[in-house]
Amino acid sequence: MRRITMALAATSTGIALVIGVKAQSAGAPRSALAVNAGPRAGVKPGARPSAEPGASAGAAPGASTGARPGASAVSGRFTGTVVDTRYGPVQVRAVLAGGRITDVVVLQETDGGRSRAIDSYALPILRSEVLAAQGANIDVVSGATYTSSGYAQSLQAALDRAGRG
Repeated sequence: MRRITMALAATSTGIALVIGVKAQSAGAPRSALAVNAGPRAGVKPGARPSAEPGASAGAAPGASTGARPGASAVSGRFTGTVVDTRYGPVQVRAVLAGGRITDVVVLQETDGGRSRAIDSYALPILRSEVLAAQGANIDVVSGATYTSSGYAQSLQAALDRAGRG
């Protein structure tokens, strides 16, 4: 009986120490999709954003780049790369007006099984996050990590094409 008590006490102490060390080593919360933090998973090195058919320089036909040079005046529709995720490809198109993101249109979404249900939940949240953040540095939607990552990477490629890197 004494051995069992000692074993439980040692196990409890060990768990408390591990939790305490983990809590102290955790830094400030940050986005899991920090786009500028190294190579992007799922995107082949040297891959270029895909252009819409008939589009030149990444802008949609008839898109204006504004009167003055610079990212703040860019307007148009810019298509990001197709990002292959574990559950299928993800691709988005960013719509910009006067340098601001006004819409994000999903061109390809993950497919199969539960992915459709996850995407129907996650994609509207991701769109709202992008419109609020005005960029691709957004938080991952819980339960939709692969979709969130592919969405942010494709969006970043579209913004790079627009000159808003």
